[in-house]
Amino acid sequence: MANSFELKNIDEQNWQIVGELTRHTISGRQQKYFSVLAGNTTQSIDLTHLSKVDTAGLAWLLTLIEYAKLQQIELTYSQAPAELVKLAKLSHVDSFLSMTTKS
Repeated sequence: MANSFELKNIDEQNWQIVGELTRHTISGRQQKYFSVLAGNTTQSIDLTHLSKVDTAGLAWLLTLIEYAKLQQIELTYSQAPAELVKLAKLSHVDSFLSMTTKS
């Protein structure tokens, strides 16, 4: 059985993704998680606890950016794991993601 992920609220503008962001875990969760971000015009999602990501997870993060832009929300990702950064570069979409990497 595949693990799951959760978008945890830290405070009004800060969130954290915990778990695996893969094709097995994202199915049907777009609307649920996208709508919770609409409360503020600036949002940040910490990816420190993202344990696994695949191309579907990367696509989900890109779609979330697109949703935020349509809602006039400035969304950034922080503490991206090396696996995600590498996948974004290999897919030539790293310029679309506003993210900082782990130190």
